[in-house]
Amino acid sequence: MASRCSPEAACPAAFRAWRTQPGYSFSAAAGPLPAAVAHEVAEACRPGPGSILSLPFTSSAYRDLQAETEACLRRLLAIPDAFAVLFLAGGASAQFAAVPMNLLVAEGHGAAGAGARRETGAEAPGTAVAAGAAEFASALYIDSGHWSRRAIAEARRFARVAVRELAGVSRAAGALDEDAAHPFAYVHLTPNETADGLQFAQLPPTRAPLVADLSSELLTRPLDWQRLSLAYAGTQKTIGTPGLSLVVIRRTLLGRVRADIPRLMDYGAQAEADSRLCTPPVLPVFVAHRMLHWIEAAGGVAAMAARLHGRHALIAAAMAEGEAAGLYRWMAPAGWRSRVNPCFRLPDEETTARFLDAAEAAGLRDLRGHPARGGVRLSLYNGLSDAAVEALADFLARFARGRVGSGIARCGRGT
Repeated sequence: MASRCSPEAACPAAFRAWRTQPGYSFSAAAGPLPAAVAHEVAEACRPGPGSILSLPFTSSAYRDLQAETEACLRRLLAIPDAFAVLFLAGGASAQFAAVPMNLLVAEGHGAAGAGARRETGAEAPGTAVAAGAAEFASALYIDSGHWSRRAIAEARRFARVAVRELAGVSRAAGALDEDAAHPFAYVHLTPNETADGLQFAQLPPTRAPLVADLSSELLTRPLDWQRLSLAYAGTQKTIGTPGLSLVVIRRTLLGRVRADIPRLMDYGAQAEADSRLCTPPVLPVFVAHRMLHWIEAAGGVAAMAARLHGRHALIAAAMAEGEAAGLYRWMAPAGWRSRVNPCFRLPDEETTARFLDAAEAAGLRDLRGHPARGGVRLSLYNGLSDAAVEALADFLARFARGRVGSGIARCGRGT
């Protein structure tokens, strides 16, 4: 017997409540889609023979969709032809394992396929491959916060990993060059740490190929492909919805994989199959397509970077009084503060709870910091509306005035 419950009533209560919440979400896990993009996606999902929900990935229509998505991404980021672009199912955390399995040949695991050859001659960084397993059996990881440590822990399951603390990197950009003089297969960097509110102002120079997890900052600023050899990112924060990861890799790095790598994680095999070695995430690719074109129509990456700069400046100005009084305390030191995910603490847990409750009552949701770091986290992703940022800035200033005026702000200072 068919259920008499409506589809909405059949949904879990918490999900129904979430769907009707007013205000704005500042979740670091997934960024909002601009209203125009959300409407386009909703229209494409309507029932019928043309619904994106039933588009076969084997069809020419999907192949054209993926090709145009790649073309738009290449235009926006000025990706050279020397790089392959992969559309992979899953989240960016899967690349924590895929990167070492593709770029390192651990001792006892020979390189697979004819691609495992030594490149010679004066080529761009990242062209040396792992024909000598002992020579390229380790990688250098920069420990800049929570997500870089997650990447380090996963990479250590597959190969030897050297770790450079952030303090060593901040002394001089050349510090990485010194480390990379050792024959590391690559240097891994998380330029924007969402849990720690820390961001590198620019990609550091390295002699070894530079690998970057760009999940939280993709298309928020230009990329230097002279310095970068492999970039990966989940799309759910700045250019789409969960379920799709992008990998942009220098073609000379393909084919140096471990012999025991799962075929679906082999970047070379995926490149040969045009990212369709298995069923690709069709709907997230479509969402990324629409989001990329929205960014292009808005002025491209330069416009996104300028807008983010203005938004961060607005937030910083709104926090200034509270910061001076000791109420708002940035997690990252000056010069390292993330424009995408500003993070700060309040004097104690009670004040933090009051702040979050007041924000929720004002319609400003999902501001609690990462469970591993605590505090408050403000995520200013590309799809966030100007109205949301302005409401947040107004609340930050009003909360500070109320606490500073009552003389409470400095309580617990130094804790």
